[in-house]
Amino acid sequence: MSRVLNESNLVDEKTKQIVESAIKKLNYKPNLVAYGLRAKSSKLVGLILPEMNHYTYASFAQFVEGSCMEKGYSMLLGLHHNECELEKSLVDEFQRRNVDGLILCLAIDEQNLSNNLMEYISVPTVMYERTFNNNRMGGIRFDNYKAGKMAAKYLAGLNHKNIACTVGPMGMHYVQDRFFGFRDELTEQGIEIKKENVLECDFNYRVPNFVSGEDAARAFLDGRSDRDIPTAIWAHNDNVASGVIKELHRRKIKIPEEISVMGVDNIGLTDMIYPSLTTIGQPLKNMAEKSVEMIMEEIELGEEYKADIVIMEPELIIRESTGKCRS
Repeated sequence: MSRVLNESNLVDEKTKQIVESAIKKLNYKPNLVAYGLRAKSSKLVGLILPEMNHYTYASFAQFVEGSCMEKGYSMLLGLHHNECELEKSLVDEFQRRNVDGLILCLAIDEQNLSNNLMEYISVPTVMYERTFNNNRMGGIRFDNYKAGKMAAKYLAGLNHKNIACTVGPMGMHYVQDRFFGFRDELTEQGIEIKKENVLECDFNYRVPNFVSGEDAARAFLDGRSDRDIPTAIWAHNDNVASGVIKELHRRKIKIPEEISVMGVDNIGLTDMIYPSLTTIGQPLKNMAEKSVEMIMEEIELGEEYKADIVIMEPELIIRESTGKCRS
């Protein structure tokens, strides 16, 4: 039976059909844990992310699971909520479950690096989003700096000069890179981003990003005269941008006639909100598939595997929420 289940070439076709018929009649389900212990392969890939409230992470997880299934693997999912101790516990637990590999998005705490993360990871691992250079672990990330520059260049090209932007915690590399790219491009265009035009958003896995965007926009606009309102707002992700749009609608500020709004990520709702959101897209499906491909390659090659950092390119997606500055 094991040779049939493992698709061995040593089994003739007639025997294979008899065994498969018996398996179907008996509704036999192999014990994958026991199989993994014998074969030294569990056919499991662990995915550890910060949260699932963020559409980007939820989509990435869905694509990883699909890619794993295509390759005959199952996926285990764990959430660390940006807590380093919980992250370490999840890594330990997944390794006790004999996962063949890990795809890991690090917690934001920089102590990760000084806590010798690699000392307690003993399986093939690919870093997602928050990568660092070493000779052992491969990684894949979106070019967030370039995404920020692309957004700034587009808004400047629409003749916007009084521009606001949102930021999350600057300890998060993707937030930092997006903001620095945005700021640097505006500087190159001869446009200054005023300190008071930087909207700080709360980051808490218990509070959805769109609520943070709504709250930040409300606090930013309260007490400002129409003359003080910028002509464009760039949000550091699409969830926050949707919250900004909601608050602008509440105040009856027309988009994009009075103010343009732009995001980053190209999540599913961007084409459904009104007006549809101009954004910088990241190729989540390609990133997920490449992550799984890298894990499979490392599992197969073992010590011969050469770790690499893959950087994915952003794409400008123009919709209805942006327009030329009219003031």
